[in-house]
Amino acid sequence: MSNYWIFSTVMGDACVIVGEKGIKSLLLPGWSKSKIVDHLADAFPEARVGGAAPKEVAETIKFVQNYFLGKPGKASPKLDLSERTEFSKKVLSILMTIGAGETRSYSWVAQQVGNKKAIRAVAQAIAHNPIPLFIPCHRVVGKDGSMTGFSAPGGVRAKRLMLEIESKSLRKSAG
Repeated sequence: MSNYWIFSTVMGDACVIVGEKGIKSLLLPGWSKSKIVDHLADAFPEARVGGAAPKEVAETIKFVQNYFLGKPGKASPKLDLSERTEFSKKVLSILMTIGAGETRSYSWVAQQVGNKKAIRAVAQAIAHNPIPLFIPCHRVVGKDGSMTGFSAPGGVRAKRLMLEIESKSLRKSAG
């Protein structure tokens, strides 16, 4: 059984879906509430609206809200990747080593996986990342530094914004 919480951010509504093993999915802002509900009905038909958010869920929501206010912090909630393939889990774990404000290329991730020719498979695993922000897929760019696809609402524009938020935050903390 999974529960979900739809919540507001300065960028619009977002949603976190939590199962018994941890966060199953995070929907970034950019969709209307009705589109979020439609997506949940398709992707998580067993999920129900959560009641009062438990501490870990409340902390997750606050993290996401603060992130889009330009105050990214640290958070390490339990993530449930049990429905992912072993290859996908490996790719996603590599993404978690990329620091805030940093970027790496798809080919770099493929090398870390141990197969420099697996760029397309890496890109597919990244495109199906269920928990953006906590698994920072927005930090993966083209080999030439170009902003390539981003499957979250807002696409590449959202990816660019997220990297900008992190860069500004790092500059503030360094200054």
